[in-house]
Amino acid sequence: MRPLRNTEQLDPKENEVLQDELETRSNQVRSVEKKLQHKELESQEQITYVRQEYETKFKGLMPASLRQELEDTISSLKSQVNFLQKRASILQEELMTYQGRR
Repeated sequence: MRPLRNTEQLDPKENEVLQDELETRSNQVRSVEKKLQHKELESQEQITYVRQEYETKFKGLMPASLRQELEDTISSLKSQVNFLQKRASILQEELMTYQGRR
């Protein structure tokens, strides 16, 4: 097919052929986009499956006592963080009160 010049007009038959070709190409693009989305979903599912498999195997390799110790450490650290956040909040309030008096 040859390029069109600005001044050139298409006859109705050429216009119909171009419209059909455009519709065909659009359908092909939509089909490829759907296939790509499907492949992306499959990939995400595979990643999730592999991650779950890894976590299951890793848990099986770690002795229960070590896992419990790590979970206890995590809980303790969370408690410390909460305490420090509350303490920081109290100190911030005291600072604002002190600055308000000056």
